[in-house]
Amino acid sequence: MSSAPTGHITPPARLLAPVVRLLGTVTERRALFVRSTLSMTAYQSAAAAAAALSAAIAATITARNIGPDDMVTLLVVGLVAAVIANGVFTWVESWLSHVLAYRIIESLRLRVHDAIERITPAGMKHRRAGEVAGSAMADVEALEWFYAHTLGSAVNAVIGPILVTGVLLILVGPSALIVTGGVIALLAVPWLFARIQTRQGVQVRAELGRLAAVSFEGAESLREILALGLANHHRDVVLEATRRVQRRKRAFALRAGAETAAADLIVACTTIGMLIVQAGRVAAGDLDPTVFPVAMVLVGAAFAPAVTVFAMFQKLGEISAAARRVLEVIHASGTVVDPEEPVTMTGGGSLRLENVHFSYRADESVLLGIDLDIAAGETVAIVGASGAGKSTLAALLVRFWDPTHGRILLDGVPLNEATQEHLRTHVLLVGQHPYLFRGTVRSNLLLADPAADDDALWAALRNAALTDTVRSWPDGLNQRIGEAGATLSGGQRQRLAMAQAFLRDPAVLVLDETTAHLDALSEAELGTALMRARASRTTIIIAHRLATITRASRVVLLGEGGVLADGAHEELLASNAEYRSLLAHTPSTPPATPAGATPTIERR
Repeated sequence: MSSAPTGHITPPARLLAPVVRLLGTVTERRALFVRSTLSMTAYQSAAAAAAALSAAIAATITARNIGPDDMVTLLVVGLVAAVIANGVFTWVESWLSHVLAYRIIESLRLRVHDAIERITPAGMKHRRAGEVAGSAMADVEALEWFYAHTLGSAVNAVIGPILVTGVLLILVGPSALIVTGGVIALLAVPWLFARIQTRQGVQVRAELGRLAAVSFEGAESLREILALGLANHHRDVVLEATRRVQRRKRAFALRAGAETAAADLIVACTTIGMLIVQAGRVAAGDLDPTVFPVAMVLVGAAFAPAVTVFAMFQKLGEISAAARRVLEVIHASGTVVDPEEPVTMTGGGSLRLENVHFSYRADESVLLGIDLDIAAGETVAIVGASGAGKSTLAALLVRFWDPTHGRILLDGVPLNEATQEHLRTHVLLVGQHPYLFRGTVRSNLLLADPAADDDALWAALRNAALTDTVRSWPDGLNQRIGEAGATLSGGQRQRLAMAQAFLRDPAVLVLDETTAHLDALSEAELGTALMRARASRTTIIIAHRLATITRASRVVLLGEGGVLADGAHEELLASNAEYRSLLAHTPSTPPATPAGATPTIERR
């Protein structure tokens, strides 16, 4: 977790440190924040003026026992102006603070999203998806409220009492400093509990993150939970996570209640003290009786901004913990870093691997010196036993990781000399479990090429052997697709992902077990389409199926961290015992779906 060292930092400083580190989201909107804060100052001042003028009018009329005169008329005009100003600036502040809030949410979520993109996949291996989602959503929401609303209120909690105290000093003299002392004492209360706040905030956000992760994982694996009869067990897990959150929240509420009680006592003591002092001065003839009610009204006005921000200060521990969780994601180090001066690739499609080593951990090597040349337009099948490094090699080609030693070149340019985004326009990986977004067939295809017209979409579907299926659906391209492609079969999801790949038209297409969910007919159709589409495209196929392997013009057998054999399928079959042994355990292609079957939306 990214956090400041705690050994020599006082509890209040430790509480504020994560929040201060994220202040950049506000400084980016400095002008908007200043306008919002000044609008808040204006409406709070107008509210204080309206209250004071009301008391002054009543006191003046009562003391003189007369009807309106010039002084009263002037006070009434001032009251009307203050009320109007209060209404106008309240509306302006509300509008500006909401604009600021939405822009801060945008900035924070984009920073979290960029960080997740930067650290994926290596940085996500030991993180729970639900907790990362919680940082992107709930934690950002908590921070938005602080930066967009509380920070401005905190500024006014200082400015407001200073302005009111200035007026009180004019009206009642040095005794006005009683109010200043009360406001300072009120704002000091949360800092006295800073150590407890910090600990409780971390505990609450951590338990909320675990609850979100458990709920997210349950929703993602609902079918497996039901199939294994684990519904009651999962319910118990969710209930236990909920109880832990409630326990932390109760402790948080008890501490907040103690702070509120202390704050109420401070306000009451200050008000009573001011009342006694000013009443004594009136009795002694040292203070005009008409000033007395005005001064007492201003006591409440001095506390109003501080009381407003006090409730949020009580939650500062939770906000600080939310900031820590967001910082942990934002500052997580990525395993792959873009170069400062990236080069542009031509996209010809020739690949060269030079002494490529790779390990996920220092004590576990996966690749031990791979040397491989793949010509542009060539189709190569990468085969090997489970754990041989086939999928790892695919991930290296799109820079999900960089080799721990050696290098990979595309058209003579090392992959790490180009940005990841630029590289992935030329090298595209289609995995065994593609993700489809909730929407339509059209919207998912347009993710690959937003400018594609219907003719291009249908051509891509035809190449992926999915045209007949989509045409049979009532809404065709506008057919709805559930989240993660839940309304489609595994084969349909795979073919739709292939259609996206054809739309992207990369120079190098890497297929990682993409035919695993296809029946014999669909696999044959997709294989034929691939042969048509790959005339000018380098295609790397990671496969176990014999039918898929034999479509490649060249086969590379991986094992023991290196290349065990390289050649045509027939050559390896005749000359390499390990290749023959591998094929002997290779699954055969499943039976074909009858050609005359009516295409429907298959459900898994």
